[in-house]
Amino acid sequence: MSDLWRNLPLFGRERVDESGVERGWASELAAVQSAADDALLRRPDAEAAAAFEAALRPGRPTRSGKPRTVKLAELDRAVFAYLDLAERLGIEPVLPERASGAVALGRAAAAPTEIRAVIAGHALRATDAGWEFGRGPVLEATAVKLLEFLRGRSLVAPRPAASDTPPEEHS
Repeated sequence: MSDLWRNLPLFGRERVDESGVERGWASELAAVQSAADDALLRRPDAEAAAAFEAALRPGRPTRSGKPRTVKLAELDRAVFAYLDLAERLGIEPVLPERASGAVALGRAAAAPTEIRAVIAGHALRATDAGWEFGRGPVLEATAVKLLEFLRGRSLVAPRPAASDTPPEEHS
């Protein structure tokens, strides 16, 4: 009986090789930095580039020479610095899906009371990215619009998903 637990799958999912999963958000941070580099190649702006770089803290190797783990707070700073950069350059931001989803989830969990009141009891879905989180009726918007709302920079709340909206009554 004591070995019975060994045969039960954890979380009800199939076991897979997770040895290639990296710790932290280094690849997402690199993708955001690459998106910023691409934007600056299209629309060079030395002041905007300096402002973006100032918002980021450069990664430093640990004493063992291994790269340090990038925390979600650093990814959050990079994502919003990139959104500010894109706005300043007048370009449409292109965010990596995993980066935008992770930052949105972190922001939703730590949102001020006013924002949490809007999203409470709902799932949030990015209409242009492959992520959704939460439970309840779906509120949706583009990833950037959701991030700007969760950041408190936009007063435009996500809208109920079309499939979650009750049909209008006709008189």
